[in-house]
Amino acid sequence: MSELLQSYIRPLGVEALAAIEARGFDAEEFLKLDLGVGELADHPGVLAVPYKAEGRVAAIHTGTFSPGIVGLQEGRWLGMGVPPLYNVDCLADASLADEPLIVVEGEMACWAALASGFRRCIGLPTSLPTKGGRQPHLAAAADLLKDIPRAVICTFDDEHGQALRANIADTIGAVRCQWTSYPQGCSDLPSTLRKFKARGVAETIQRARWYSMPGFYSMSELPEPPLNPAFGTGIVGLDEHMRLRRGDLTIISGVPGAGKTTFANEVFCRLALARGFRTIWASFEQRSKPDHRTSLRTFHAGKPEIIMSPAEKEAADAWIDEHFRFLVPDDDTEASLEWLLDMLGAAVTRFDPFAVVVDPWNALEHKRPAGMTATEYTGVAIERIKRFARKRRVHVAVVAHPAKMQRNRDGEYPRPTLYDIADSAHWANKADLGVMVWRKTGDNEAEIAVVKSRYYRELGTPGAVKGIYDQSSARLTITDDGGMR
Repeated sequence: MSELLQSYIRPLGVEALAAIEARGFDAEEFLKLDLGVGELADHPGVLAVPYKAEGRVAAIHTGTFSPGIVGLQEGRWLGMGVPPLYNVDCLADASLADEPLIVVEGEMACWAALASGFRRCIGLPTSLPTKGGRQPHLAAAADLLKDIPRAVICTFDDEHGQALRANIADTIGAVRCQWTSYPQGCSDLPSTLRKFKARGVAETIQRARWYSMPGFYSMSELPEPPLNPAFGTGIVGLDEHMRLRRGDLTIISGVPGAGKTTFANEVFCRLALARGFRTIWASFEQRSKPDHRTSLRTFHAGKPEIIMSPAEKEAADAWIDEHFRFLVPDDDTEASLEWLLDMLGAAVTRFDPFAVVVDPWNALEHKRPAGMTATEYTGVAIERIKRFARKRRVHVAVVAHPAKMQRNRDGEYPRPTLYDIADSAHWANKADLGVMVWRKTGDNEAEIAVVKSRYYRELGTPGAVKGIYDQSSARLTITDDGGMR
């Protein structure tokens, strides 16, 4: 077939070369490109442009030049099937591997790029019909184009060319593509060559702009982040070590009975009372009614619930309704991570809280995919929570139990670390703030140790305080703020 097709082509005559020169090409330099372009053997004056693949002629595009019209007119195709990309063999030329790929519309634009020194250039046969808005040869060439590191798309500057440009970028991958705009009075590479010669074509390609790449910016392109101040807890002595802001993740841990939930209640009740901040509670070990309500009522009134007057209870309940919401799964619902994030997505939209408290993490139903270790699952889960916090601009505090710990000879638990939390060291690595609550058995004095702070300037420096929790007022009173332990 290749030999038969080649027999249809005869060398370019004087008039054909003159027509090519009229379009900005130097006839002698054009012939040196050795593209095999000629005239149709039995139709003098009709150009014959061979499309080669692996060095053999696979198809011939024929047509004539018309004044003021780019490309071949009254064209038809000789050959069978979908023709390859024009000059497709350049993709297999290892000597051109370091050059950008120039992708153009039609043969003449490819000639303009080649004549301007860009040897790695392919042309898309624009006269072929499209299927669903896509040209069939693009899909056929997808494997050849998938590993191209950089492509410069130079299509015609009209509606069709812009659609084709998007088609090409989608096939190659927009993050690896640049696109050109043309000098004033030009609409493609051939008109640029005709008006500004090879230098104009080179400058047009060199100033091509990258497609936008999500997640990749220069510093000046990055928007200024919204003001996101960090707020102290209001616990005297602790604020220099622990300040909270939207979008961060705080981990609270400690041995059983140390007061993790009590501390979480203290922090977010103080923020509600002092700053009016709202919190959503996802509590899975304490009942919202009556247990959690009792703690919140006591904090608001500063006295045990049992001795509150009806008016004090009513005022406390109004304060609770204004500042808190509760996620409570029904008896038929498995409180999984998927359920939690789905519910929080809607709840945050409705309530606009400052913070979300998950207490405890260990009580969630963790559906780990087959083949995934507990450590891998926990790492993925924490990242999902952090993304949620950043995207929804809400502080997330997670209360997490440590793995089972052995008491020492005195019958006491040792002070745990973030690395002791069940299932993964990711808790220590991924937390913005890490807080450990510890106290001796039967001792009313607790130690609150901030053992991890990712951003010292904004969130505080690691350190510890001691305090006594007064059950009658549900408040922590600091007794020692003497530094890290």
